[in-house]
Amino acid sequence: MNVIYKERSKRSTGASIIIAIFVILLLVAVVWTTLRSIDKGAIILDEYFVEIVAILVILKSAIAQYTYIVTDDKLVIVEKILFYTNKMEIPYAMIDGVYAHKTEFISKFKLRYKYRKSSTTDNRPTWALIYSIVNGKKVKNARVLIKADKPFFEALERFIPNRICAPQGDVVLYAYARRDAIMHGETVEEYFKSFAGDPEEESEHTQKERDV
Repeated sequence: MNVIYKERSKRSTGASIIIAIFVILLLVAVVWTTLRSIDKGAIILDEYFVEIVAILVILKSAIAQYTYIVTDDKLVIVEKILFYTNKMEIPYAMIDGVYAHKTEFISKFKLRYKYRKSSTTDNRPTWALIYSIVNGKKVKNARVLIKADKPFFEALERFIPNRICAPQGDVVLYAYARRDAIMHGETVEEYFKSFAGDPEEESEHTQKERDV
């Protein structure tokens, strides 16, 4: 596996300060809950649960460090949180594309899995990487939210041309095309060719009509 490009996540001072303020406020809430619990003579478990979970989620997303590695055959994302390390590998053949992420409350495009592989303290724009998980003729779509610099996307585009930092509609169209292609036992390229029609056959058909 040859490494073409490697990039690590960044931390913004402003974003780190905001995260710290949120954590402090949640700690104050925990103290307030503790005082109320003492006053009532009973532990308020539901409030403790919400506050502690919120603190853990915020700290996880802020402390986590991510490394994006563009190799000669797949994208590797390494997530490190203190002493825990997790690696995600996505073959280029399965990546449908990357587009600028926008929060959507309702989306017609069904995503089976959703991952966030970017730090909340990174103030760069968020991008959505869509890829397919194929099992026989069944296809499930997944999304990974990432934050990276231009050289990363340029390196990725070498292996996935015309679908990196592309319009969302183009990426979703390709994902739908992959589903249909696999259902019909075709590659995506064959599917698009059959969908568009063979230019040579159309030319011959047009010439025959003219001759008639």
